[in-house]
Amino acid sequence: MNSKSEFLTLRLSAIAAALTVLANISWALVSGSTRDALTILGVLAFATASALHAKARYGLQFLTRFITIAVVVTFLIEVIGVSTGFPFGSYEYDQVRLGPTLLQVPLLIPLAWFMMLYPVWLVTKDLTKSRFKAVLISALLMATWDLYLDPQMVNEGYWTWFSNGIATTEIPISNFFGWFASAALLFALVGSSRQPTAREVSNLVPYASLMWVWLGNFLVNVVPVSPFFNQPAVAWSGLIGMGIVLLPWVWVKWQRR
Repeated sequence: MNSKSEFLTLRLSAIAAALTVLANISWALVSGSTRDALTILGVLAFATASALHAKARYGLQFLTRFITIAVVVTFLIEVIGVSTGFPFGSYEYDQVRLGPTLLQVPLLIPLAWFMMLYPVWLVTKDLTKSRFKAVLISALLMATWDLYLDPQMVNEGYWTWFSNGIATTEIPISNFFGWFASAALLFALVGSSRQPTAREVSNLVPYASLMWVWLGNFLVNVVPVSPFFNQPAVAWSGLIGMGIVLLPWVWVKWQRR
């Protein structure tokens, strides 16, 4: 990829990331089918931003391998999850509001995994050269992201949890460990092959996207007035949970500046 092509790809990645932020902000201000459309748009835009940056920095071969692992493995995990309750707990997805489904899993869900897997992978590469530590750190950051995600999506009705066959808004602790184990498997698979050589390309877009998820979700949950969510427990759990990884990362980046 020549420098002009890299520049264009990065520019498109930045535009997709900006569209993600716009969709996320607008989401809180609307309801009904418009909110559903913005949910889908936000995931597609974020996934596009991650994919374009990965292509610009590491090349098409790496992107193809990464996105194939992410999409195929997470789809299989989700199919097993909705069918058996393992490894997350007993749950089911709404079969309409998140777009087309296959085997009871919205096809949007694997893309939602991918959109975060890539920036999390980049952050972890900054923190450690050990593949074993990288898998654990990445899995922890993905699992703590769900401390924000799951309550919001359950409240919206995009998926439903069950306890003893009865629908509930309580999210089981098994979900956290299921996320951790699933993410660990994904990052182990990504790290099992020869690691790509990075081009001299800024990581600003995926870094900014990840910080937006961390701090934007805290803000929207902690503020007690409409259209914010007034869920302080969710706000603080997500801020502290993701902060276990992101605060040391911010310090490392500051020291290396």
